[in-house]
Amino acid sequence: MEKLNKKYYDFIKTEDDWNKFVKKEKLLEYGTKPVKRAKIKGWAKFAFIVIRIYIAIMIALVVLGFLHFL
Repeated sequence: MEKLNKKYYDFIKTEDDWNKFVKKEKLLEYGTKPVKRAKIKGWAKFAFIVIRIYIAIMIALVVLGFLHFL
């Protein structure tokens, strides 16, 4: 992915500058296009599963700890 360089967008200083830029680039509906969620794959999916298991265990331990004091 190309890194954004500030000098390319340095001309946008006011809202009018932004509106001109949006019209010039034909981005009038840039907020209305739906964004798709990325599918989680590989080690990241495994990490999320492990985190969910860890959280469930911690919640169970906290509940057991509170029940012990009753």
